[in-house]
Amino acid sequence: MKTEILEKMLAWPLFGAGMENLGVNDAPCTIDVPGIHEKELLVRIDAIGLCFSDVKLIKAGEKHPRVLSKDLNKKPVIPGHEAVMTVLKVGDGYADRFKPGQRFIIQADIFFKGLGVAYGYAIDGGFAQYSVIDERVIDGDEGCYLLPLADSIPCAIAAMIEPWTCVIASYLIEKRKTPLKGGRMLIAGEPGDGHVYEPGSLLKQNPPSEILFIGLAESNIAEIKKAFPVIPVNRLEEIPEGDAFDDIFICAVKNRKFAEKLAVSGRKNATVSFIGSYPDENWAFDVGAIHYKGWFYQGTESSNLSGAYGRNVRSSLSKGGACWLVGGAGAMGQMHTQIAVESHDGPSRILVTDMDDSRIENVKNQLKKTIKTKKIEFKTLNPSHFASPGEFLSKVAEFAQSSGGFDDIVMLVPSVPVLNSCISYMKKDCLMNIFAGIPAGTEGLLNVVGIIRSGHRFIGASGSMTSHLKYTLELVETDRINPASSLAAVGGMMDLKKGIKAVEAAKFPGKTVIFPNIKNMPLTPLKDIGKLSPDFEKTLSPEGFYTMKTEKAIFKHFSGQ
Repeated sequence: MKTEILEKMLAWPLFGAGMENLGVNDAPCTIDVPGIHEKELLVRIDAIGLCFSDVKLIKAGEKHPRVLSKDLNKKPVIPGHEAVMTVLKVGDGYADRFKPGQRFIIQADIFFKGLGVAYGYAIDGGFAQYSVIDERVIDGDEGCYLLPLADSIPCAIAAMIEPWTCVIASYLIEKRKTPLKGGRMLIAGEPGDGHVYEPGSLLKQNPPSEILFIGLAESNIAEIKKAFPVIPVNRLEEIPEGDAFDDIFICAVKNRKFAEKLAVSGRKNATVSFIGSYPDENWAFDVGAIHYKGWFYQGTESSNLSGAYGRNVRSSLSKGGACWLVGGAGAMGQMHTQIAVESHDGPSRILVTDMDDSRIENVKNQLKKTIKTKKIEFKTLNPSHFASPGEFLSKVAEFAQSSGGFDDIVMLVPSVPVLNSCISYMKKDCLMNIFAGIPAGTEGLLNVVGIIRSGHRFIGASGSMTSHLKYTLELVETDRINPASSLAAVGGMMDLKKGIKAVEAAKFPGKTVIFPNIKNMPLTPLKDIGKLSPDFEKTLSPEGFYTMKTEKAIFKHFSGQ
C-alpha cells in the first residue's frame, strides 16, 4: 500500500442525522489531508470495519450520546471506529514514542480528562483515507488507546478484533457483590409496613456516605440509624427529579408505579435490590439502562438488606447448561455462537434462532466439526418459518423443557417484544445478556418474583476497555480465536455507503470491511471473491476464510487506485 502522503483524500463525513447526510450525493467528499501539530500522528487507514453502531450513529446524528458536535452540518464528524492504521508522519512531541510504518488498532471508547471522546463519534474516525491521532488518544485516561499490531495479521482480520472484543467483554462484566462503600443509598418502603429491615453484615462493612429514606416507618429508620450513627440520614417525601443513587433498596413496595419509579433512580452501575415479598407479575423496567448504564436488579425474600448481594453474580455462560442465542446467526451473533460452541466450559445444549436461513446455514457450516467433536446438542430455528409467534415459541419451549428452561439467554436483537417473550423460559439462576443495545429509557417487562426467588439476572455491555482489547489481540496472536470466520464481505472506498446499507439490511452473514485506500473495489461477499479475480479465490483457506495471501493479492490487483 502506498506510503507517500497525498494532498487530498476521500472521506465520508456525517453532516446530520440520516443516511442521506453521510457524504454528499451518495459519494465521499474530497478534502485536504490534515496537517499535524507537535503532539499528533498522521495515520493511513488501512481497513475499517462497518458496524451496526455506525448505523445507529448515522440515524441519530447530533442526538447520539457520543457525538459532541452540536451542529453536524457546520461541524461534521467522520464516523468509523473499527480502524486499522499505519503511522505515516509523527509530530516532534511524539518522535521518541512512534515512528512511520508502525501498525495499530484503536480502542475507540476514549476518555480524556474524564470526558468521553470516542473515535469515530467525537474524534474524526476511519471513514477516510487518513486520520489524525492526537494526545487524547495517546495520553488518555487509560493511557495510550493505540495497540501495536503484528505484521503477520492482515488488516481486514485486524478490523475484526474490536467487534470481537465487544463480544468477549460482555462475558467479563463484573457486578458488585456488596453495597458501594461511600456511595449514595436510598431505602424505600410503604407506610404501615410492620417488617423490621436490618442492614446486615455487608452493608455494615461497606457503609455509604449518605442514606435517604422514603415511605419507610420510623421504627425501620431508627434501626438503620442505630447501625450508622455518624452517617447523614434524611427523609424524602418524594424522589427529587434527576436525583440518583448507587444502591437502592425497595422494601416490600406493592404500589407498582411507585416501585417502578424507584427502580429507575440509579446512577451508572447502580444496584437495585427488591427486599421481601412481591406479587408474581411482570413489572416495567428500564431494560436499555441494563446495557448502557450497567444497572443490576437483584432481590431477597428476607428482611436483611445485605441478603440480596452475591447471588448469581456471573457473566460467563453456564458450564454444561442450556443456552439460547436470540439472533445468534447475525454479524455479531455468530461471534457469540462461536464462543458458546468453542468454549471449554461452555453450554452442552444450544439453541440459535435467527430470521435468515443463509446466516443460519453459514453458522452451522462453520461450527459443525466442533459441535460434533464436543457432542453439543445444537438446534436452529427461523421464526419466519412458523405460522404464528405462538407456534415458534412452542418449539422453543420444547427445546427448553429438557433442561427445565435456559441457563443463559443472549439477546442479539434490540427488540423489547422479543425480550419480553423470552422471560418465561428462564430457569433458576438464569442469566440474560442483553448484548444488543436497546436505547436507555426503553421499558421491558421483567418478573419481580423471578428476580427475587429464582435469581434471574440481567446484564449488558456497551463497548470495551483497553485491557479487553489487549486480551483479544493476544488471543488472536496466539491462534486461540480466529476472527477470520466473521468476515463476510470486503470493498473499496466508493462502496463504503453501500456497505453501511448492507449492514443495516443484514445482507451478509458476517462483518463487512472497507479498504479506504482502494477507491473502486466493488463491495463483494467473500464467497464471491473469485468473481473479481480467479487468483483471489485460490488464496482463501480450505474453510473459505480470508488470509494474508488474499489481502496481498487484493492490494496488488488494485494497487493503481
